[in-house]
Amino acid sequence: MALFRRKPEVQPAVEDLETASVVVAGHDLALRDVVVGARVDRGRLGVEVHHPVFADLGPDHRDEAAKAVLAATLGLPLAAQVVAEVVPATHTPIDSFGLPALRSFVESLTA
Repeated sequence: MALFRRKPEVQPAVEDLETASVVVAGHDLALRDVVVGARVDRGRLGVEVHHPVFADLGPDHRDEAAKAVLAATLGLPLAAQVVAEVVPATHTPIDSFGLPALRSFVESLTA
């Protein structure tokens, strides 16, 4: 099964990560508040995604939110291409960084 289920329409990346958000289970998650930890394995990424609201969400909603964050950050086609594993984190990952840095890193991998 695909990590990111393909939707009928292509979901592009949001332009402004500072003002955009995703809504999951009635919670509005500002992308500016998300931090990630990432590792590269054979050209694909494993990404830990953390937002402060994750502690209040159940496991299924955390998973949905983490994938929605990555789809909004990278666009659904690119996220499906480069991300091999998504781990929702209720605590800040070690050596975490923001979504703009993740976007830049992924763009450098695919250039």
